[in-house]
Amino acid sequence: MAHLRQAARVRARAFSSTPAHATLPRVMARLLFNLALITLATACARSVPLLKWEEDFYFAERLHDDGQRDLARERFAQLRKSAKDPRDADEAALMACETQARANAFGAATACYDALSTDAFDGDVRARAFMHAGELRLYDLGQTELALRMFQTLIERKPSAAATQRALDHLYLYGKQHATQRDGLIAWMLRMERQAPETDIADNLLLRAAMLMDLADTAMARQDAVNLLERLEKLHPEVQTIIDAMMLHARLERALGHAKAEALELERVVATYETSYNFASYVLSEHTLASLRLIELYRGELQDLKRAEWHARNLPEMLRTPLKMPQFMLELAAIEEQRGDLRAAIDTCQDVLAYVRDRNDDFAEDDRRICHESETRDLRKACLEDLKGRAPVEEKEVRLAREMIERLQVAMRSASLRGGRR
Repeated sequence: MAHLRQAARVRARAFSSTPAHATLPRVMARLLFNLALITLATACARSVPLLKWEEDFYFAERLHDDGQRDLARERFAQLRKSAKDPRDADEAALMACETQARANAFGAATACYDALSTDAFDGDVRARAFMHAGELRLYDLGQTELALRMFQTLIERKPSAAATQRALDHLYLYGKQHATQRDGLIAWMLRMERQAPETDIADNLLLRAAMLMDLADTAMARQDAVNLLERLEKLHPEVQTIIDAMMLHARLERALGHAKAEALELERVVATYETSYNFASYVLSEHTLASLRLIELYRGELQDLKRAEWHARNLPEMLRTPLKMPQFMLELAAIEEQRGDLRAAIDTCQDVLAYVRDRNDDFAEDDRRICHESETRDLRKACLEDLKGRAPVEEKEVRLAREMIERLQVAMRSASLRGGRR
């Protein structure tokens, strides 16, 4: 480090002797250079103890994972005391409590979390400790009423803390398993949401309340749940829970026998695909499920074959040529047959055969390439000989497509003989 300090002194002297007419960019450049050297020197000075602390932390974690709980707890307690950063101290303290919980010392672990929930440096860590103390009381110590009150208190006082959502999940699961407590929990969730509709937890309160209402299995409760979900969609259109909310909304409309309302909600789900695609190249499973159900609705109850065909064509494009492509193509052929265009249906079935044939050719080419990459000539020869004896696997869609082509051709010939439309 001596050479860094010497360089800093040289640069400092150069800066102090800068002529009055020196330009501001030159002065700023020298100042930034000095600051960089000081920062580097400080980092070098602190790196050794910091790395030592991190190594000790990882070693304590290995002790914990190996089941040496008492020794790990002692190490974490020491690390908490020796940590220079309060956030590191909090992490070590959390792990010390965790070692006791994993050792089934639930009373001691609960007391550990209780203490940490008040004296941790970071507010999120205090919330996590409070939530963990509630979990131990609920699932291990049998202190159910106290645990539920703790979860509610955490949500009321720390609605934006990372641990709050998990506390709400515990309340929901308890209500799901205990029907007698359900109405009280629903009422509390709705009261909380009305008191603070702008908080980070508000949309989740509405969603969990609607999920609990659905469990009553009555038309009135489901309609009340639909009303809550409509409020969620109106007030929180950009939240992460919106897809779950819309899918639940659609399922409730289906249970109520409202086919048009169900389709409208599913259309909204599919419409979020473009938004998802803008941020990442992925499609949610809900997009697929919504599209498939819409095809079913438009082919059946709603009798809108044009819309059914749109979704049948859009879904493979949305999924970017999925493995189930032949299945989706057969669905399209069935819609074309249903609307009376037998020629188009036959062409789509022919496309199924061509698609599977081309894909099998691609697979065979990949297999040959792998064979040619074998280490020796004998291995390459044996690999290629093995490929010769393999027949491509014929998917069931191939058989279904051939059967459909034969049936449609017969229907077209019959229609032609009767003078009907092809």
